[in-house]
Amino acid sequence: MRRFGADEHRTVVLSMKLAYIILAHDDADNLFRLIQRLLTDDDGVVGHWDKKNPLDLTVAAAARLDERQRQRVRFARRVAVEWGGWSMVAATLAALEELENSVETFDYVILLSGADYPIKPLATLKAFLGAGAGREYIECVDPEREAWVVDGLVQERYQHYHWFNWRKHPKLFSFAVSIQKRLGIKRRLPERLQPRFGSQWWALTWPTAQQILQRSRRRAIRAFFKTTWVPDELFFPTLAAALTPPERIVSSSLTFYHFSQQGRPLVLYNDHFEFLCQQEQFFARKLSPQASALRDRLDGLIAIPQAPPYRPAKQLHSYEMFIAVQWRGLPGRRIIGRQQDAWYGDLEWNKRPYFVIVCDQHTRLEPLRESLNALEGILCYGELFRGNRIDYALPGFEHPFYPNDKPALRDMKRPNFVADLVHSQPQQVIGFVLRLPCGHEMEKIVVFDPQATLIFILPETTYYPATGSGLDWQNAFANMVLLDNLSEVRRTGKRCLYLSAHQHLIPAESIVQATATISSLKIGFTC
Repeated sequence: MRRFGADEHRTVVLSMKLAYIILAHDDADNLFRLIQRLLTDDDGVVGHWDKKNPLDLTVAAAARLDERQRQRVRFARRVAVEWGGWSMVAATLAALEELENSVETFDYVILLSGADYPIKPLATLKAFLGAGAGREYIECVDPEREAWVVDGLVQERYQHYHWFNWRKHPKLFSFAVSIQKRLGIKRRLPERLQPRFGSQWWALTWPTAQQILQRSRRRAIRAFFKTTWVPDELFFPTLAAALTPPERIVSSSLTFYHFSQQGRPLVLYNDHFEFLCQQEQFFARKLSPQASALRDRLDGLIAIPQAPPYRPAKQLHSYEMFIAVQWRGLPGRRIIGRQQDAWYGDLEWNKRPYFVIVCDQHTRLEPLRESLNALEGILCYGELFRGNRIDYALPGFEHPFYPNDKPALRDMKRPNFVADLVHSQPQQVIGFVLRLPCGHEMEKIVVFDPQATLIFILPETTYYPATGSGLDWQNAFANMVLLDNLSEVRRTGKRCLYLSAHQHLIPAESIVQATATISSLKIGFTC
């Protein structure tokens, strides 16, 4: 790739016109910040705002953008987006349709998310695209020859029918896959298309994007891809490869991203600035919503002219050091890399305190929970690990990825569920009820988790409900389980609070003692 002289560089930059598509579902403040950063020239932005979010983004735009910026922003027809389904592709196509309706001509269309941000000057990006002579920047990996999927289904993504969303119907999803494997079902793509995998984030020339939009309107194409799994990583790479000569495709994204072996994304925080400066891509994802200082430093960086880079490639030579440092306790991080102890799951990286009320099956907890939830900055959920449902018992504070009637999602990795819930309310200390015996090992996990504050509520050892045979063996066993776990806590030297209940009722003075203990918890979380 050749370099430009100063005058030629300036000519290319001024003549290059870009359109950005931004897919966003929340965090409107950072979305508008991204839009303002992208609209430094006469480029265009089409935003797609998830239909599930009640915020009227067009009204918000009138207050957040100036007159020139409002003229360069359009909003696509809204789609309710669900991860892993056709709706992600539908949202992107709706944005392409909005661009087509604008009757403007662009050189490139670049797909971003609301959590992305530029890490290079936009003038450098335009010079790079101009020097590429109309190349398409989209990952197009042949699954028959290369490994692109980190873990899970590969050929089954398109060879099988996928009618059920894994997050909403995990059991039905797995059942449908297993049945089709037994039946030997292997679909072929329509119109002799060859499957290609790649990142959802791409930069395509406007003519190619238009051809993909036109091709997407064919009934056979839509019908096939609507029943594939994670079609946003299949649809655009497959059609781009079919419509473009191989020599014009650079199988790489202009956006830096990274996933762990468990499929967890690398989240970028305020202290990742130097790391991003080493990357040759032009955008990065995904930035933490709280990483304002990182965005501020990137604003200063992208104002500095730079020579066009030669090839977009991840620079991860120092990444092992990042992993090692984060493993040793930087707070609030979802770590990239191997999991040292699979039993703890994501709780291993958690540095936010939470509390657990451990009791038997009969203790009445309503007065205690009401007192805790009356405290500022405290949320005490109900019996999250009830067998056939997730009993949040806090309307309006349910985790969106774990519906209360989908316990299978919770039970795939219970520690991960706890970690997700603990981090779902950044300004709150989270707690929940764990009744014993529970039939799984969650009591062992919280006993040994240093971030868990335990409140044991023990029945009076002399009290057992009357039965015809005298001693109630079931309640005696439950008491034994409680006392065994309390002994384990004491053996480890972990601090905890234990209270007594009389005939399943918690005395008022014990409730006061519990609220004082939970009030003392502090969140030590750094973005």
